Parts: sequence; C-alpha cells; structure tokens
Amino acid sequence: MKGWFDRAIGAPGTVSFDRFQAAVDDARTLEPWARALSDAELRPAARAAVLHGDQASGRTAGAGLLAVLRTAAERTLGQRPFDQQMLACCALISGHAIELDTGEGKTLVGAMAAAAYALAGRRVHVLTVNDYLARRDAEWMRPLYAALGMSSGCVGQDTPHGERRQLYRADIVHAPVSEIGYDVLRDRFVTTAGARVAPAQDVAIVDEADAVMIDEAMSPLVLAGTAPAATGNVALADQLVQTLRAGEHYTVDDDHATVSLTDAGIDALEWRLGGVNLYDAAQAETLTRINLALHAHVLIVRDVDYLVQDGEVILISAARGRVAEHQRWPDGLHAAIEQKEHLALSSPGMVLDNLTVQDLLRGYATVVGMSGTVLPVAEELSEFYGLSSGRVPRRLPNRRVDLPQRVFLDDESRTQALVAEVQERHRTGQPILVGTQSVAESERVAARLTGIGLEVDVLNARNDAAEASVISAAGEFGSITISTQMSGRGTDIRLGGADERDHDRVARAGGLAVLQVGRYPSQRLDAQLRGRSGRQGDPGVAVTFTSLDDELVLTHAPAYLMTKATRQDGAADTHALGAVVDAAQRIAEGARRDRHRDTWDFSRAIARQRHTVLAERDEVMRGEHVREQLGSRIPTQLKALTAATSVQTVDDAAREVILWCLDDAWSDHLAQLGEIRDGIHLQALAGLSPRDEFHRITLRRFEGFFDTVYDRAAGILRTITAAQLTAGGAALGMRRPSATWTYMVRENPFGGSLERGARTAGRWFRSRVLGIE
Repeated sequence: MKGWFDRAIGAPGTVSFDRFQAAVDDARTLEPWARALSDAELRPAARAAVLHGDQASGRTAGAGLLAVLRTAAERTLGQRPFDQQMLACCALISGHAIELDTGEGKTLVGAMAAAAYALAGRRVHVLTVNDYLARRDAEWMRPLYAALGMSSGCVGQDTPHGERRQLYRADIVHAPVSEIGYDVLRDRFVTTAGARVAPAQDVAIVDEADAVMIDEAMSPLVLAGTAPAATGNVALADQLVQTLRAGEHYTVDDDHATVSLTDAGIDALEWRLGGVNLYDAAQAETLTRINLALHAHVLIVRDVDYLVQDGEVILISAARGRVAEHQRWPDGLHAAIEQKEHLALSSPGMVLDNLTVQDLLRGYATVVGMSGTVLPVAEELSEFYGLSSGRVPRRLPNRRVDLPQRVFLDDESRTQALVAEVQERHRTGQPILVGTQSVAESERVAARLTGIGLEVDVLNARNDAAEASVISAAGEFGSITISTQMSGRGTDIRLGGADERDHDRVARAGGLAVLQVGRYPSQRLDAQLRGRSGRQGDPGVAVTFTSLDDELVLTHAPAYLMTKATRQDGAADTHALGAVVDAAQRIAEGARRDRHRDTWDFSRAIARQRHTVLAERDEVMRGEHVREQLGSRIPTQLKALTAATSVQTVDDAAREVILWCLDDAWSDHLAQLGEIRDGIHLQALAGLSPRDEFHRITLRRFEGFFDTVYDRAAGILRTITAAQLTAGGAALGMRRPSATWTYMVRENPFGGSLERGARTAGRWFRSRVLGIE
C-alpha cells in the first residue's frame, strides 16, 4: 500500500518504467528485420528510426531503434542485451536516473543510450569516477559506436592538452567527471577563444550516479597556480604539537571532526615559545600552524585517510577506499601532514577558481544516471538536479542470502569471529570477499589470515592498478580476497573465474560469500558491497561483522545508546547492540546530507558572481570594453604606447593585462571568501543564520570589483615601456595556472541551531530524568 501511495504522489525514486515495456516487446519481434540489415544499413536504419519513429510500421515508438541497437551490440560485442537492459536504455533516453543491480550490464546500457542520443544529433559525455573505467568502457564500446557511424573518444588524466579539443568534437566522449571539470576550469582562464578545448555540455550519462552526483558533489575541483611554500612555522609547530597530551592539552569533539587546544595547552605552548601571547596579532600565523599540526597528528590517520608513496602524501577517497587522484587538503593542512611524515613540503598553490561537480553537471542540457544504489539518494537527485528516478528489475531472482549482522563489543572479538568464519567457509572451497573500511584494516585482516596459513589477495589504494586481475579472480574456487570499498571498481566478480569455467562447482559451494567488516557511513555502500554476491541469479551469502569499537559507532552513535548497550557488561543482546550501529549509520547519513545542502547553499552567491565575472571576461577577450575602460583612465599613456608600437600591439597587451588582473582579483576574492567561510558558522553561536550572513558578506565584498580590476590594469600599463609591451605577460610577472587538484573539505562543525538544541536538550533529559548519562 505504501509503495502504491508513494507512486501515486510521485515520491522520489518511484518512477515506473513499465510504459516502455511495449517498445521492448515490439523490438523483440523486429529482431529478424534488424538482423537482416547489412553492416552498411545499420546506421541509416537507426537514424531513420530516430527521425521518423515507427509510424509507418505501426509499431510502438522506439521499437525500431531498440531493435537496431540490440543487433549492433550483438554483432560488434558478441552480447545480446536482455529485455531489462533495453528497458533501462529507454529510461535513460527519456531522461531518468535508474537503479540497476550490480552485474546487470550497466556499461552496455549506458553505451546504447549514448548511441541513441548521438543518433538524434546530441553530443554525449559518458562520465565515470576514474580514468580506468573511462578508458576501459571507451575501448570496449568503440566497435558498437563505429557500427552505428559515430565517432568516439576518451579523455583522461594523461591525455595531452593539444589532443583534447579534437577529442571533444567526437559524438561520444568517455571521461572521468573530474577531467571534464578541469577542462571547463582551464577554459575560463584562456586568453584567446581558440585556446579553449570546449567540452560540449549537452548530454551527460553518469555511471555510478550516486557516487558522482552526491558523494563527489561536496568536494570542489580546484584550479591552482603555484605559490611559494610557506615553511616558516611548519616544522616548529609540528615539534610543539608532539609535546602535547590528549585530555590535558587538547580535546577532540564527539564526532571526531575537530580538535581544540585547552587553556592548559595554550599555556604550555606559550611557555615553550618564550612567554609569547599566542592571541597577539603577531602570533596569528604561529597559532594557525599549531592548530593545523594538531589536526594533522590527531584527526588525520595514515593508511586510513592517506598513504605515503614515493615521498608524497596521497589522499584516499573515504567513499571508495581508493586513491583520490589530484586531491589535497587546503589551507596549509597538506603541508602539516607532509611535515608530520618528514617529507619535503610541496607548494601550497594559489586557488584561481573552483567548480563543484554539482555545478558542472547542472551546466549540461540533459543529465541522466545509473547505479546499483540510486533509490537511497532519489530525494537528493530530485532536490539538487531535478532528476526523477526509478528501479529496473533484475533479469533473474536474487538468490543471495543476507544473514543478520553480527555485533561485538570490541574489535578483537569481532576479528576472531571473522577469522573463524573465513576458515569454515574456505574449507568448502567457497570464494570469500572480505570488505574492509580502510587500507590499514585490510592489511590487518590479511595479516591475521596469512598468519594461520591462508593465502589471500588484497585490493586497496596501494595496488589499485591490479584491481581488474584481483577482482576477476575473486570468484574462483577457494579464493580469499580482501578489499576496501568496492564502489567504482567496475569489474564483475564471476563465479568460477573470469571465464566462468568452474561456475557450477563454485555455485554448489554456495557462491560468493561477502563478509563485511564494519558498516560504511551509508547504507548505499553496504548494499554495493553485498551486491557483488548473487550476480545474475547466482547463489551467494552476505553477512556483516560490526563492533562498538568501529569509527562509525564511536563518532556517531548517541551516547545514551552506547551507555545502554555496554552497561550490561557484555550481556547486551544482539538487538540492543545492533540498534547502536543502526543509529550511528542513520546519523552519519543525515550529517552527509546536511553537508551537501550546506555546500550547495553557500556556493550560490559565489556562483552568481562567477557568472558575472566570466561574462565580463568573454567581452574583454573579444576586445570589448578595453579602450573604453582604459581610455578614461590612462589616455595619454595609451597614445604614447600606440605611437611607439601599433594599435594592435597595444590592444593585445591591454587585453592580456586586463584578463590577468581580472583573474587575479577573482582569485583574491575567493581567498577572502574562503577565510570568511571557514569561520562563518561561529555566527550560529550568536543566533544568526550562517548562510544569510555569508551571502550578505559575499555581496558586500563584490561591490566595486570591476572598478578595482580596471584601475589595477591601468596602473600596470601606466608604468610599462614599449619594449615591455611587446615582450608579453611573462615579462610583467603575470603567471598562469600550473596545477589542478580537488580539496578535501569539512563542513559545519557546530551543526544547525535545531541540531545543537536537540543534542543539548537530549543530554539534559537523559542525565537529569532518565539517569542514563
């Protein structure tokens, strides 16, 4: 009844795709006609079906196109798409996000939808989470695109800049979403229109839509220019922090998001620094460095949040348990971690501009997506993208058995139970996938298993390059694989190995057993790991081993539930312990949604100002406003420079100077707003709305922006000589962007007013009335 009511009111995630079933059925009857087409006739037939529909044949609209797509896939890839894949293709073509289980063939679905859009004259980007998947899918699907007469290409991290413009002219482009974003950012800073690579933001088909459109939406892509490394107090701050003691000199908040110096800590530091006052303006940089060093030592954990490889700090994506390419922490934190690890300090960079993935995707005329876990984020897809979603049913019934979670009071008892479970299942030859939360945990579990003589394969951020071979072997008889988050891995675990030669024996052994160590911060990630078992009707089993020592529980579980669960000295029943874990995960999911809304809300004023700046920049690049603005400021100098060179030389130089001043002013504006943003939540403690205050400050800081830019440009041109004018911007010290990365960011550490009030009231009630805290 609830499901019917939700569909009746159009609740997010309830779209039914049954209306496309008639087209899929008719496409099946048209297969003999489509198979009779020659290779040369495939594209004209598909094109005709797109342009003219199926009126002449009397068939359901779209049936002819589906029949040709199915025939082309079968002929070029050796795969005949299932009816469910055809239904999913229809859903994407009609502008929806779809949930399609792991192993049901999303890659082929996305490729067929891309071909359908391209046949209609649209320019299509198939967006993935990393280079590996983009390259693999582009190469895999190229024969299908070619058979339908369409050009295709792949843009990745290593694609030379000179080739990108031509690749973006293809009908269909596969790329990681970050690379598209970086190219959009770099295009904003070109000085001539011809230098743009210009990725066409027409149609975006997003693979792993929940990861890209929701999880990645909170980390901005950042275009940066090199800046001198500030090493002054980094080493000193690191040395000082190592003398501090937890509880006495600093405290960590309940959700392990912030660490704060105590009065005793401040006193100790001031004494060691020779009696200075750390709150004097002259000591501001020192205090900042100390806080960054404290954050690096206490909150950022090696082999959980980052790796050290080849003398560099490499960040790990918390959402996927793999290397986060081009990511670094902002505002000196990255340098603090490098100092902590005794590494050479890298350039901090100067932020020139940034772009959230959400803003990037909203720039497309059409955005659709697919994932095995879309429905849990259906409300957010609707709220932030206006994208409706629904589920496409599995081709075969799900035979996987999901056992009740097993909850333990501590990590050691959980690990003992996990090892015993692995041993028991391994004796039968059942392949086992152990899912862990971090690199460190994956290696600890591997050490325990190898210590009792078991052979294991480990897949984590240290060896991402080997993921295809490791995953392809994970379904073999007797195999044991330990992995961090499986989201975005992009390779199916087939029973019996990659060729499924030993499928039946492995199926008789029970299929793939997924043993999850701890719950992830969202139910989606749990479901993605479980979904590796039971592929396309295969048998399988999944069970989760959780502990009250898990970071998720320690960070998010309500204190009163923890007290209730542990008060019984180990006698608490499984239901009570499970309630603690379930509550912690729900709170973590709510916190992530709040951060997403915060990120979106705070970026709106900046986005509007960016649009204004980019419009002005385009006009300057076309030569507009240059003489008008500078002529009223330095008329005599312009005449003198023109007499010594030429009108064209002066105009070109003036345009370059204005563009540089405009870009530099925007960078300064972002830096100022970034500093304001870092502390704006303190306004909540005064009962004010941080969002409203930030928007007011943002508008006030933007007043007179363009006057400042043109005044500065006039000042530069007023002092240069004709010789400097012809030497170009480099002679004037105007530096252009040289690096790209994304930032790891944390949002409001205080929470909203309602959230803080509820926490305070809850603690009072539980301590004073119930007496349980």
